Amino acid sequence: MLGLLSFSFITGLIYGRFSKPKAAIHFSENIVLRDFKEHRALMFRIMNSRKTVMIEPEVTVTLSITEDSGNHKFKRNYYRFSLERDKIMYLPTTWTIVHEIDENSPLFKYTSEEIAKLDAELYILVRYHEQSFGQDVYQISSYDFSKLKVGAKYIPTFYYDDEGYTVLDHSKLNELEDID
Repeated sequence: MLGLLSFSFITGLIYGRFSKPKAAIHFSENIVLRDFKEHRALMFRIMNSRKTVMIEPEVTVTLSITEDSGNHKFKRNYYRFSLERDKIMYLPTTWTIVHEIDENSPLFKYTSEEIAKLDAELYILVRYHEQSFGQDVYQISSYDFSKLKVGAKYIPTFYYDDEGYTVLDHSKLNELEDID
């Protein structure tokens, strides 16, 4: 009886350890600063690397920036970015996350060149429902502004074949082209 109880207990521990859901999101290598609508925008991409669909993914982006509070006294400030879209119904492929730099953005007072030189970092939290485990999963990532590319745009990750079907190309997650 003791042997059966020990075996079931150990099996439960092992199953619990290895069956935890883990997020499988790939983030683009760089963030992009470019003209967007009437303003400029900061962008990055995420990609679902599983065969299952991410249900109700939600993204929260926080900017951490060192600013001069006067008399060369520097202070680290944190701002939550407003996003063009911070939640979608599902994500089978890729998603470009966009923060428009409008009058309400903490980056509005800076030129593009000044933004590229800032001592700043983006912290990203992605939450979604993993249908295969029936649980919410989280993934955290960050971008240092040394990874910022100014005046570039992402190459589309899809194209249409000869019959008009959409073909996804996840290898283009990080590919950029300069804007003329």
